[in-house]
Amino acid sequence: MKNIKLISLFLCLSLLVLSLAGCGDGDPDVVEPEENGELTTNDPLPGNHEHDEFCDHFIDFDAAINYFPPDTIMLKADELTITWAELYVFLFGMVSNLVHVYGPDLDWSEEFDIGTTLSDAVLEYAMEEALSFMTLSYGINSIGLTISDEDLKEFNEELGNLVEEYGGREAFEQILRDSGGFYSLDTFEQLFKIEFTIGFLINELYGEDASSYPDEKVSEYASQNGYMMAMHILRQKTEDDETALNEINDILDLLDAHRDSADLIDVFTELMFEFSEDPGGLVSYPNGYLFQHKDMVEAFSDACAALEIGQMSGIVESEYGYHIILRIPIDYDSTPISFSYEGIYRTLRQHVAFIDFDILQQEWRNALNLVLTPEFISIDLAVIFKVL
Repeated sequence: MKNIKLISLFLCLSLLVLSLAGCGDGDPDVVEPEENGELTTNDPLPGNHEHDEFCDHFIDFDAAINYFPPDTIMLKADELTITWAELYVFLFGMVSNLVHVYGPDLDWSEEFDIGTTLSDAVLEYAMEEALSFMTLSYGINSIGLTISDEDLKEFNEELGNLVEEYGGREAFEQILRDSGGFYSLDTFEQLFKIEFTIGFLINELYGEDASSYPDEKVSEYASQNGYMMAMHILRQKTEDDETALNEINDILDLLDAHRDSADLIDVFTELMFEFSEDPGGLVSYPNGYLFQHKDMVEAFSDACAALEIGQMSGIVESEYGYHIILRIPIDYDSTPISFSYEGIYRTLRQHVAFIDFDILQQEWRNALNLVLTPEFISIDLAVIFKVL
């Protein structure tokens, strides 16, 4: 379980790092509107704002964090609450980012989308982030998940090491406050203990690495989304095309003797490692490619789609050369090539389990009887985030 704890702690620190980056050098990702009015990190905000790189000189964040008492309840859903100290973390990240890029002259009444002001959009973003934590808290409570004393001890030790690294509690709290909008170390710990628990929650539902997520559901998803899995032997085209073609024909002759044999996959694998000129594929995908039609060149995908599982093709020509393709059963614990191309090393089983987890989180969210308190409704960002 240690790997999950470390990942969760990394997520804890990632928000702090992003907050630090908001007032640092370089161009941070800017949270901005999509066409549908949602906040993203790519498109420009409306209006003309000048960039200034010292955002900590613009806004009186110290006054902002103290605008309400830290334990003032801003959102509640049954027994769950979000305090001002917690909500402020999300507001701080958004506002400091906007000010860093556009300067202090933000017009909070400026139209962000039809019928929505910039102030409305920022508050909605902060509320959605807070709701995510409430939703996870609800889910943790609903399935009765508890974290062992040993795991909590390790979490506290990691947190203690972090505090020590930054020069003690008082120094670390000041860093958290100035650079992350955390009212105190307790706020930091309270928020991210929930995030720390996500790994345990997913393991409880689906097993470690989604190992207990059922094959039938992964199979259904793979079928609906056109996933295929195949091994191939490639001989690359050269200036003398006849050489590569002759070579692939010789390999096919060797395989034809086993085409209808039970040992076809073993023989194919042996010849693939001996003769295939696809070194990257052999290293990264030694058990075959897991892909959708769009992920491969058309000739390869079409030829694979025409095969039954366990069938071998003849010679297939593509822009890369000459292939012999063996379609194999999908290994649900393999990583689709489209994921690995994007630097995501998540197996197909994990991917489908996380889709289910997203659906479950939406069900949990729908079960929340959310109430905005009068204090939340009274928030005036133009007043709270004053320009110095």
